Amino acid sequence: FYAGDSGYFEGYRGIGSAHGPFDLTLMPVGAYSPAWPDIHMTPEEAVNAHLDLGGGLLLPVHWATFTLALHPWAEPVERLWREAKARDVTIVVPRPGEAVDTAAAPVVDGWWETLA
Repeated sequence: FYAGDSGYFEGYRGIGSAHGPFDLTLMPVGAYSPAWPDIHMTPEEAVNAHLDLGGGLLLPVHWATFTLALHPWAEPVERLWREAKARDVTIVVPRPGEAVDTAAAPVVDGWWETLA
């Protein structure tokens, strides 16, 4: 499931019920602001949407490309990693261009920390 440019909304639960569960969800986690609740979700909302969808593996998108919001560059993925651990959600954060096998996803290693 690819969420695209979307804010969090209760409809994810219905999508999950009707079409899920999903092996992989690609959820936007970056460029969030209180001014954009309908088009960009926070990392915590991405975890909520992933769970609503019945997702197995969460791959964050829409972060680390260019500065659009006022949050620090690595903040979205750091918040996602923290929330995923707290809620027992499996995430994968591939390096740019790295392939992901949903059946054998690599362990999150914090590769972006050396770049931030």
